[in-house]
Amino acid sequence: MTASNINTDIRTMKDLMALGGFVLPKLGDIVEGEIISVSKNSVLVDLGTIGTGIVYPGEFYENQSMQRSLQPGQTIKAILLDIEDENGHRELSFRRAQTNTAWQDIKEKMESGEVLTTTVININKGGLIIEVNGVQGFLPLSQLAPAHYPKVDGGDTTKIVSALQKLRNQEIQIKIIDFSESENKLIVSEKAVLSDQLKDAMAKFKVGDVIEGEISEVTDFGAFVKLTDGVEGLIHISEIDWKLIDDPRDFLKVGEIIQAKVVSTEGNKISLSLKALKEDPWLKIEGKYSVGQKVAGSIVKITESGAMVQLKEEDIMGFVPSSEFNGTEVKIGDEQNFAIVTLDTPNHKMILTLNSGN
Repeated sequence: MTASNINTDIRTMKDLMALGGFVLPKLGDIVEGEIISVSKNSVLVDLGTIGTGIVYPGEFYENQSMQRSLQPGQTIKAILLDIEDENGHRELSFRRAQTNTAWQDIKEKMESGEVLTTTVININKGGLIIEVNGVQGFLPLSQLAPAHYPKVDGGDTTKIVSALQKLRNQEIQIKIIDFSESENKLIVSEKAVLSDQLKDAMAKFKVGDVIEGEISEVTDFGAFVKLTDGVEGLIHISEIDWKLIDDPRDFLKVGEIIQAKVVSTEGNKISLSLKALKEDPWLKIEGKYSVGQKVAGSIVKITESGAMVQLKEEDIMGFVPSSEFNGTEVKIGDEQNFAIVTLDTPNHKMILTLNSGN
């Protein structure tokens, strides 16, 4: 520091330290001041009793619009990078102060459990990318609200990403559930916003209840039903009817109002059944069939393990293991005569074999 600096600026660090009771700011502290001037070479800031601050051009390298927005007389906050440069100024950073303030705000919002509205800015196979206070955050698939969770069978990542595309640029409500400034990590949850509401809503549904709802989506593996208070239930393909269903879309349509029975509730999931409201066809065959009896039926489905057979006179299914065909070629729609090998009526199981007298 030159002698002229000491004479003309009575608020050098040396002078300030001589003032009794004066507490110097530390590196990394956030300070507040009023902009004195803005030029392409620097921004000067009046910091009151601690002197004059300066922000160098490199601070605006990635955000030149910020520099253009600054005006003399404007009050700003900055972080202290250097106590005193060669000209006696305190070197400041707007950018770091904004980041520091953003993380502090994130901490306060998480602790208070505040519900925030944010925009989905990108998608990946694991979830959604959002932004809070200029900090990029991640919303995992597991933290999506039920209404936004991708209805994809088998966890196909390509289908998941495709299903999530509808949320891009959409506003959603979230809560912050985890963060780390040092790791630049911010994790948020949409489900957490609904958790309290869902707990109250889920408590209204009991196993055995018959409810009414609207079909909101039909997939390869079943149909989703919109119930009350944002709750959604699933009718699995196996619960649509007592007979074998290949495509749920042949039986259920979006917008259709249906009645279904609650067969299980677990966490925020409700499983529903349509066939539970229909008469169980297996109850009608009690004592009607026995092991060794010959029955007629048609093949409705073929898998590597065998074939599903619908009995000609009943709305029930039997199963023929693939080993029973002994190289005989069969196809869907074939009508055959079979013989019952095993019969377990309570568990809805009937094993068949091809009738040798066919």
